[in-house]
Amino acid sequence: MGLLQAALRTYESQAHLAGIPVDGRETLAPISHILQKAQIELTIHQDGTFQEARTVSKAQARTIIPVSEGSASRTGNVIRPHPLSDQLEYLSPPGSDKCNAYLSLLGRWAQSEHSHPKVQAVLRYVQGGTILTDLAASGIISLQEDGSLADGKVDGVSYEKCMVRWRILSPAAGPSACWQDPSLFESYIAFYHSLQDPDTAEPCVLCGELDIPAQSHPKGVVAANFGAKLISSNDSSGFTYRGRFANVSQVGSVGYTASQKAHNALRWLVANYGVVMGGRTFVWWNPSGNPLPSLDFLGMNSELPPQATFVDYRQQLLSALQGYQLKLSASDDVIIAALDAATTGRLSVTYYNELKASDFFLRLQKWYLSCVWNTSFRGMWSPSLKEIVRCAFGTQRSDFIEVDDRVLREHVQRLLHCILDCQKLPYDIVQALIHRANQPLAYNPGNRERVLAVTCALVRKYQNELGEHEKEVCTLSLDKENRARSYLYGRLLAVAELVERSTYSREEKREPNAIRLQSVFSERPLYAWGILEKALIPYYQSLAPGLRNYYKRIVQEIVDALSADDPALDSKLDDIYLLGYYHQRFELTKKKDQNKTEEENNEPAAE
Repeated sequence: MGLLQAALRTYESQAHLAGIPVDGRETLAPISHILQKAQIELTIHQDGTFQEARTVSKAQARTIIPVSEGSASRTGNVIRPHPLSDQLEYLSPPGSDKCNAYLSLLGRWAQSEHSHPKVQAVLRYVQGGTILTDLAASGIISLQEDGSLADGKVDGVSYEKCMVRWRILSPAAGPSACWQDPSLFESYIAFYHSLQDPDTAEPCVLCGELDIPAQSHPKGVVAANFGAKLISSNDSSGFTYRGRFANVSQVGSVGYTASQKAHNALRWLVANYGVVMGGRTFVWWNPSGNPLPSLDFLGMNSELPPQATFVDYRQQLLSALQGYQLKLSASDDVIIAALDAATTGRLSVTYYNELKASDFFLRLQKWYLSCVWNTSFRGMWSPSLKEIVRCAFGTQRSDFIEVDDRVLREHVQRLLHCILDCQKLPYDIVQALIHRANQPLAYNPGNRERVLAVTCALVRKYQNELGEHEKEVCTLSLDKENRARSYLYGRLLAVAELVERSTYSREEKREPNAIRLQSVFSERPLYAWGILEKALIPYYQSLAPGLRNYYKRIVQEIVDALSADDPALDSKLDDIYLLGYYHQRFELTKKKDQNKTEEENNEPAAE
């Protein structure tokens, strides 16, 4: 099953939603219809007389309108009218080429066996030629002295390009809004089908059934790249066929109905469930319409308290995923796709995968449980894919870490591939994070903590995936039994930082020597520690005797664990030094906060 086949299957399972508006969601368009933003709403009586006109707010602008293959893909000054709702330049002035084309198509519909009272009402009104004066009298537009359109805009859209939608007042039951009338949708679908030649039907490569071949496929699957198409075959003189085929049908025939269903379903899925990262759209869904966690779920915001354990985090994760799993069977499908506009007219599928629901949830679970870190600012936390890329390849501008869109979309897709295809974490991403974490002065304190936490989460995951290390690499808390050189040096760096910070006043903003020397420390730890040790002497003297001895005892324990005979004692540190640094600092900070709380609780009550 390919992308369009999965979309076709989705449309058929959700066909009951076609044309039904849902608050806060994109509407699934029926076949032969698209959604457009309307700027003007005209209300007329069934006899074609004008009632009122108003502008449409942006929140209510999305409107279902009937289209032909040609009009749905029109560009520039090509005259291809929509059958009912269209831009003002197609509705007036009478006698213009565009207006004549519009009236001709609308007239054919009104006179066919598939006609509808609303169609006949609109035809009578537009033929009357009063639309411009009615809109001007209602204060919607301005006219020049000769009665033509003046230069002006409605909600930023020039008068002639404003889309007009219709509301028909009728004693008959049913909605007055043309864009909400199922009978009108069915009327146009039947009319447009009657215009197609059944003798041209061919087997459709999407559904396998006989269908009239689509001559032009819909655009607008991704709103941000509205003109880009997934299927395009209108260039018979360029490089489209490259001499391999005489005509487009030899490449493969896609039926009109199947194409409409598949593209409308994709547009609906992307609008409601897609997540845009770096200009690329990522979406996953179940073809039967069962809910799945949003792509934003990757980076779950834990609701656990800061003191929660990994067991608590695991329980919360499994509970969250189970809520979705219960609505799907293990054999249900999950479709994952990434879409990007290679050019302004071509939409490419940069990633595609199909998984069974059981595998999908197992892989999400595996990622979350392996890429988690016990942070000081969120407790147990798994970083989002966007946050990982920003921290690895971004630059701090003002107070935010920003990254180029091209870099963001490529690396997010690589990480998504790691999650869904069970691939190992790319080491270049880990290296980039380590490099950033070794440059703490490049960030403000908040961003520095975020970069460090993300780095530690991915370093831990990468080391676990190697399967060549001891238990200490997997730990989420301080491991005093870890005798790895890099881990011990990381602990020393944390103690040096907190010794100095312990002497600071609340207003002190100066960075400790440990932070300023961290990049050197990571390259030549023994040399840098000698400098730090001397610099700590006056800070030790400023501490209370008990606290001074406490810190010195920890330093001595760490130094004793280092092997003096190790020839690599001053060699560049491995990435796990950051784990030792974070663990030791987190442990000391937590103990300091606990002692402070105990002191406050033990203070005698004021008399």
